[in-house]
Amino acid sequence: MNKYLYFASAAADSNAANEEVAMFPAAQLSHFEMATATSLRVYFESSQENDADSGIDAAHVVLTITTGKHKEVMADIANSIELSREPMVVIADSENSRFASSYITACASLAVVDAS
Repeated sequence: MNKYLYFASAAADSNAANEEVAMFPAAQLSHFEMATATSLRVYFESSQENDADSGIDAAHVVLTITTGKHKEVMADIANSIELSREPMVVIADSENSRFASSYITACASLAVVDAS
């Protein structure tokens, strides 16, 4: 079964310039990267060309986390993907306060390469 990872930083609105909701194939998860003591970036591979005009070189999500809990968040996300029996795995839904880890406190931002 293919699995998809759901992220929402806020309720979707009509402003196409801001990404509020995105879902990525779990198979395209590339890597995690510590951004700061309280944020973790989740990167995804894509066949889309990079968007040099916007400065986005790879699709990624920034999660706000409890200070220093990067390892625990990564383990919780990996477990959520592995153990889910549903095709859609909610990783960070700030709009509905649903998170794959008790150490995730928000989905701070989404950056995607527009499919144009």
